Amino acid sequence: MYMDSPATRRPARSEKAALIGLMILGSLSMWIANPALWLWITAHLQQGIDPQMGPYALMLVGITLTCVVLGKAISVVHRRYERITGTTPTIRLILPWRRSLRGGRSQRRETDGRREVNALDVIMVISVCLAVVSFTTWFVIEKPTPPGVGPGPAKSN
Repeated sequence: MYMDSPATRRPARSEKAALIGLMILGSLSMWIANPALWLWITAHLQQGIDPQMGPYALMLVGITLTCVVLGKAISVVHRRYERITGTTPTIRLILPWRRSLRGGRSQRRETDGRREVNALDVIMVISVCLAVVSFTTWFVIEKPTPPGVGPGPAKSN
């Protein structure tokens, strides 16, 4: 086998970094950019000040379908990442119903409860946390009252 063949070639750091970057971009798009885009589209479809159900239904369907498409795209990138790295790190995870009632003395039986943790798991957890923090910051600090509604009696100072 030649050293330049695809089976023995080590992936370049730039290729791995690019795939991780794509997964990060996709996951942040799923949780932050996707809802913001559909909120913007819905806001531009509303006519007048009376809310209509059609744009809100479109927003619900649009966010859901866009999440599915982004999720499929992220999984394709993740499979490519796993294929070029060839490794999947694991952590030891013992499910509560598999734990020993003897205080952990039976380690041999409990070591089969391993779960794979990969880059996508870490990226998705971090992106969801960022989305929650972003939404909370926007909702509590930036826009504490709904648009078009003046501040209440507590905010009039």
